[in-house]
Amino acid sequence: MNGCYNRHPKSGKQILNKPLCVDDFGNLVYRCLYTKKPVATDACIFIGACIPQVSGTFVCAPDAWPAFRASKACFDQWDANCNTCSNLVRHKQDKCKAGFMSGKCYQGERKFHPGDHMGMACWSART
Repeated sequence: MNGCYNRHPKSGKQILNKPLCVDDFGNLVYRCLYTKKPVATDACIFIGACIPQVSGTFVCAPDAWPAFRASKACFDQWDANCNTCSNLVRHKQDKCKAGFMSGKCYQGERKFHPGDHMGMACWSART
């Protein structure tokens, strides 16, 4: 793997964190978004953003998954979207070009976009 690049080596997505420096072997060194550890591109993993509509990836430390999952859980709780609610039962449907999904909860039938903040007072975290 060549250690000097500004895009993900396979998907071509933009790397969203900025490099700190170049190590003695020519690898870019980044600060992991989730663990805050420095990590060189010859020993990294790539994790995408948990915010919807953000197209890109972060260079992360190999042990970043637990911190990423905790960050994602906090984001989902803040988001309070029907897509992340335990009360929602999704309906099988044809794919909608606009990205809307449908489901049913105790408040009735719903159409929602999985990336929109809805701030629903009835939202309950999935377990």
